[in-house]
Amino acid sequence: MIRSLSIWLGVLALAACSTPQQLQPGSAPTTAHLSGDNHWIADDGYRLAFSVWRAAKPSAVIVALHGMNDYGEAFAMPAKFWAENGVTTYAFDQRGFGRTEGNGRWPGSEMMVADTREFIALVRARHPGLPVYLIGESMGGAVAILTAAAGEASGAEAVILVSPALLGWSHLSLSERAALWSMMQISPGSQLTGQGLNRQPSDNMPVLEALGRDPYVIKRTRVDAVYGLVGLMEQAWQRAPDVKLPSLVVYAGDDQIVPSRPIEDLVQRMSNVRTLCYADGFHMLLRDIKGARAWEEILTYVAKREERAPGEIRACGLSAKG
Repeated sequence: MIRSLSIWLGVLALAACSTPQQLQPGSAPTTAHLSGDNHWIADDGYRLAFSVWRAAKPSAVIVALHGMNDYGEAFAMPAKFWAENGVTTYAFDQRGFGRTEGNGRWPGSEMMVADTREFIALVRARHPGLPVYLIGESMGGAVAILTAAAGEASGAEAVILVSPALLGWSHLSLSERAALWSMMQISPGSQLTGQGLNRQPSDNMPVLEALGRDPYVIKRTRVDAVYGLVGLMEQAWQRAPDVKLPSLVVYAGDDQIVPSRPIEDLVQRMSNVRTLCYADGFHMLLRDIKGARAWEEILTYVAKREERAPGEIRACGLSAKG
């Protein structure tokens, strides 16, 4: 009994010394604005990087949100294709990721959504009269759902979710929830690498090797960032029915990173949605060896607005709705 009590006191002492370090907002309020072609300034003065791929005569614009530990250049491959076909793409590095300051610290879902809405407004102002589409990949998909839940106030005409990350608290086992909660209490600043999990995010080995060499891709993830991500995914799952914008969900049937079942459940809870599943795809669909097929589908969805009838489903584990 005494030994058990001493262990728990030690755990509590560690917890007291290991507090979460959420990324703090900027300290210089200003008017949000684009700063040239590679940075923008949020309304709290925070400086965020972005990448842009311009079409010569754009007919539409995409704002793209990257996944966990990635950054804006994640969309380089599809964005070049879209630019060649008349669609300009902007992808900004979310706070705490890539070329933006933060060192892997979690910014909070409210801040991520606020940044997205603000950036969409800036892009719309730069391209008056053009429709703007919001694309979110993995973690970015969860942010896109929360942003799109605001409807027209989001500033986007439609939302496209690519391998959306929805593995929130509702989809974790009791042991998984307990383990993450315990790690958060004891050592939120500890870092996880994912090594040894034997999960393949893509079949495109040159791309994976390049990501391993890229200094802007985070290789070690803080526990409190994982905790924040799980909370974000849970919020997205809960708010999905509030998304009334036209939506396209693109996912892999055998995703080894994010299970497909929550995505299939998500589709059943959304309205005005079309779904496309690749049975032989991977989590990083847009960078897979066969990624061009998804680029083309997304381009068609953006370019042919009159053909975006809701209810059409091409899925691996779903029957058609409607």
